Amino acid sequence: MVAIITDSSSNISREEAEALGVTVMPLTVIFGAEEYRDGVDIKTEEFYKKLNTSRDFPHTAQLNSEQIERAVEGALSMADEVLILPISSALSGSYERCREAAEKYKNVYVYDGKCTTVMLKMLVLEAAANRQKSAAEIIEILGAYRPKIKLYAVPDTLNYLAKGGRISKAAATLGMALRIKPVVTVNERGEVALLSKQITMARSFEYIRSAVQRDEIDFGRPVYLMYSMTDKNAVALFSKLGINYTEKCNICPVIGAHIGPAAAGIAYCCKRP
Repeated sequence: MVAIITDSSSNISREEAEALGVTVMPLTVIFGAEEYRDGVDIKTEEFYKKLNTSRDFPHTAQLNSEQIERAVEGALSMADEVLILPISSALSGSYERCREAAEKYKNVYVYDGKCTTVMLKMLVLEAAANRQKSAAEIIEILGAYRPKIKLYAVPDTLNYLAKGGRISKAAATLGMALRIKPVVTVNERGEVALLSKQITMARSFEYIRSAVQRDEIDFGRPVYLMYSMTDKNAVALFSKLGINYTEKCNICPVIGAHIGPAAAGIAYCCKRP
């Protein structure tokens, strides 16, 4: 059997992790001098309340070697192999920390799914469903699955992406001046990528609707409605799409710190890449 480890950017709650038999390592959210373990010391709703009231802009910190090794040792006591699925290597140094930790053990593997949030959750669910196979077989399955996963999201503001270093401050300043509502994704390299610049949220939703119509969604897999803090924009997005969702997800603190409140998005699997 293969034990599955991921991190809190996967949007998997502690309750879900327990039900799945998956270990979730918490990433860290920082407000000034205060540090919180995502999903442990601060829940999602608490994070967004603090985001609205704190004078300090939130920052995030990657996993450290000690917590990775602690998770690995616990998993090895119950399984023959361990597979770690961390946040994209393009978004965090956590992948490199996991890779370094894995080299200290036999039968511990790390897979870079080049994604995060519910995209990563989908990979974790797939890995957990195949845990009776070998780690090498699971990695092959995930390699075929990842190109089929699509995500489209619209941040309500560019401020958080800029302060988190995901886009330039100059681009954010111009975008906010023009009231641009960009459509973003996580691309095949695991980077946050700009797909379209639209003047209104409604036009961004129309761009996503056109993209969804081109894709042949596999409704046998989860379809996620994503939002941050408030689901108002996300519900409006789905009313335009005319499809049903499997689960509504409030974006976890470590990702919410970079995207800000009132974002809307969708993630799903296509029948083919």
